Amino acid sequence: MTKEDKTYPLIRLFKVLHVVGLLMVVAGIALLMATEVDQTVNGMLVISSLIGTGGVLISPFPVALFLQWAMKAKTDHSN
Repeated sequence: MTKEDKTYPLIRLFKVLHVVGLLMVVAGIALLMATEVDQTVNGMLVISSLIGTGGVLISPFPVALFLQWAMKAKTDHSN
């Protein structure tokens, strides 16, 4: 655990969610490209759910990194 993880515990959660989201997107794309699962309605639902939910889980991490950077820059600037 790094110093930033102790200072900003929410960043650690967002890192884990980011990795899970990336894995979901990769799994969805792999199913789409490498299998015939996408030929059925159930397969389309699974693939679109994996890619969509993975994308949603990826989203907050860059915003959290920006907010962390902004808070760090603010404290560095005021010192």
